Amino acid sequence: MEKRSKPRLALFAMDILGGGPVGQGIPVLNDLFERLSVHFDIVFYCFSAIEVPRVPSSIKVRQIVSFRLPGRLKYLLLAIRFACDQLRRPYGLLFAVSIYPAGRWAIWLGKIFHRKVVVQLIALEAVALSDIGYGNLTIPWLRKITKAVCEKTDQLVTVAEYQKKIAQSSLPTDREIIVLPLRINPQNFRYIERRITHPVQFIHIAYYSPIKDQHTMFSAFAKVAQVMECHLTVIGSGYDVPEVPELLASLGIRKKVTLVGEVRQSDLPRYFDTAHILLHTARFETGCAVIQEAMASGVAVCGTNVGILADIGERYAVIVPPLNPDLLATKIISLVNNAQLYASITKEAFLWINRDDADWSFRKYLAFLRNLLP
Repeated sequence: MEKRSKPRLALFAMDILGGGPVGQGIPVLNDLFERLSVHFDIVFYCFSAIEVPRVPSSIKVRQIVSFRLPGRLKYLLLAIRFACDQLRRPYGLLFAVSIYPAGRWAIWLGKIFHRKVVVQLIALEAVALSDIGYGNLTIPWLRKITKAVCEKTDQLVTVAEYQKKIAQSSLPTDREIIVLPLRINPQNFRYIERRITHPVQFIHIAYYSPIKDQHTMFSAFAKVAQVMECHLTVIGSGYDVPEVPELLASLGIRKKVTLVGEVRQSDLPRYFDTAHILLHTARFETGCAVIQEAMASGVAVCGTNVGILADIGERYAVIVPPLNPDLLATKIISLVNNAQLYASITKEAFLWINRDDADWSFRKYLAFLRNLLP
């Protein structure tokens, strides 16, 4: 009996697989598409140069040429490669992660070859935080492209309900937006049932940026450090700028903070093992894998009411409005002094992420994509 071939899916994105400073791309997307590759023949059209050996072997890669050419010419050559592949073995569906360049090119190619297109908003595509200059909608030419792609795609996907609400109000649009969350695999992390001990060990994992608002995070930690013995470990890139040590010195916490730098996801469990509380004070978030990773490890999360924390609520974390270090510090101190609350939110969060995990997310994406196939 002849074996039935898998439906073909063209994936368009930047460096979500095999990219980034340590070649891990976006781990939750890497996990998702590796799972989907069991059911789909996936070819990844990457608009940046990546480390191909780090991409799951079940996914074929087409990437821009690495030699120096204008960006649009590189993108055009990649589109021509797609056209050749499409003519040889047609795709059932085009899936683009983010608006530009992936979404824009996917829209054009979908129109030319009469294929349905899914565009997934993964970060700041439909956001306008003008005070810090973040989000596609703060840049005139990119705002125009973003609105056009969001209206023209066959399916528009966000990864959090919070992100969907922001998109609907910021674009603005009344078109249907599908929420398909991205989740981690909690089996990659060690759960430890713990209690608060002193010094209290805080951890923060994010690149240094106004969108992550480390100023609020450091300010809140400094207030906590005035009333208890504690230490903060910071993991991520971008902290090697003069303003960071100056800020830490002005807050009087330079000796209480350790800046680790960038680490691979596989190395995170050993940092979570010794932590009590994750601090995450972003101005905007979507699915935020690091919050899920902390929950899978038994670490309490204290953060801002954006993204995944806005979706799940205070049953699972300590949550405050953005830009409010005083309230955050007050709530952290209350948490440290309330062993019952600490045990409750860490246990509830662990149960939640083990229920709504990477497999749960994969099954939602699989059903969604199968429903779109001709």
